[in-house]
Amino acid sequence: MKVLFLGWEFPPHSVGGLGTHSYNIVKALSEKGVIVNVILPFKEHTAIEGVNFLTFESELFESMYDLSTKKGMNSDSEKSLYRDVFNEVEEYKNKAAELSSKVEFDVIHANDWVTGKAAIEIKKRTGKKLVATIHSTEYDRTAGKPWERIEKEEKALIDNADTIVTVSRRLKEELISLYHADEKKTSVIYNAINREKFNGIKRDSNRKVVLYVGRLSVQKGIDNLIKAFKIVSEKNDNALLYIIGEGPELSNLINLSINLDLSDKVIFLGRVPDAEMEMLYSIANVFVMPSVSEPFGIVALEAIASNVPTIVSSQSGVSEVIRNTLTVDFWDTEQMADLILGLLDYSEANKEITKNAYRELDNITWEKAAEKFIEVYNK
Repeated sequence: MKVLFLGWEFPPHSVGGLGTHSYNIVKALSEKGVIVNVILPFKEHTAIEGVNFLTFESELFESMYDLSTKKGMNSDSEKSLYRDVFNEVEEYKNKAAELSSKVEFDVIHANDWVTGKAAIEIKKRTGKKLVATIHSTEYDRTAGKPWERIEKEEKALIDNADTIVTVSRRLKEELISLYHADEKKTSVIYNAINREKFNGIKRDSNRKVVLYVGRLSVQKGIDNLIKAFKIVSEKNDNALLYIIGEGPELSNLINLSINLDLSDKVIFLGRVPDAEMEMLYSIANVFVMPSVSEPFGIVALEAIASNVPTIVSSQSGVSEVIRNTLTVDFWDTEQMADLILGLLDYSEANKEITKNAYRELDNITWEKAAEKFIEVYNK
């Protein structure tokens, strides 16, 4: 089996979970004997033995990064960003079509709308079947206020795909509802975790650390976490909230922290290199993923693999595969605060929940995800 894998995020160029997914699924497919040709819009990438990378220099990743971290500024600047993104998407289509003619493949595998135009063009030229993995939608990323042109590109990819793969049942239902995706050609393959990458060692800290990792966008519900932490702080003066990530909501979240008199207790650490994440997980007493809308949420698996008691919103895809974690509606700040306070004590019951969640990772591997993708390719 030979696959043409179209991606725009790949380590070290990553904005969110797509880069983690792309690297790990390509590696697992290759280890299963699949010949994978990966097209990327940048030269620098993490190599994988046996995988053929077809690359070119473009500003696509930088444009998408700017879009994800600066969205919400003044309208003229935002329109300029979108214009840059669509120009780069068009270039990706042209370059990918050219590079694809130099390799043999049986199936095209596109990832999200950014690679959609290229995938549709290559399908048109070659007649090969198209698998599209949808990791999130414009509705998710904008909290229900989609940019019309991106919405149109997403629908085009969904309509032209022979098979659609989503990362959760929740996202599958969203595609059927919002984009009228064909249920018969839509399946779910969950994201996974390399558990051995996180050793789960805990380091003593004089403070109680609540940890958030992810983009700082409306979709992620961080404002509700900060409001919940206000309640936590009033009852546990020793608690700190570490917020890791970048995004368009940064200034709003800083202002919210100041208004709630939490400026010395809510610490914004910005973008942290992967090499330093293990240390931050090791000092965390609680991890919270409070997303308004979260198609999956790989960071929750990372926290669980690091033996950190974990709270996720009921609106997240990861809650479909992990049973031994605590869930809360993103808007229920009082309940969120109660759960955080309970886990900060780290009682024997909490230790048992954490241990059982860790055991669940036995079945959530990239190897098993790759096996399911191979079934899709063969079909």
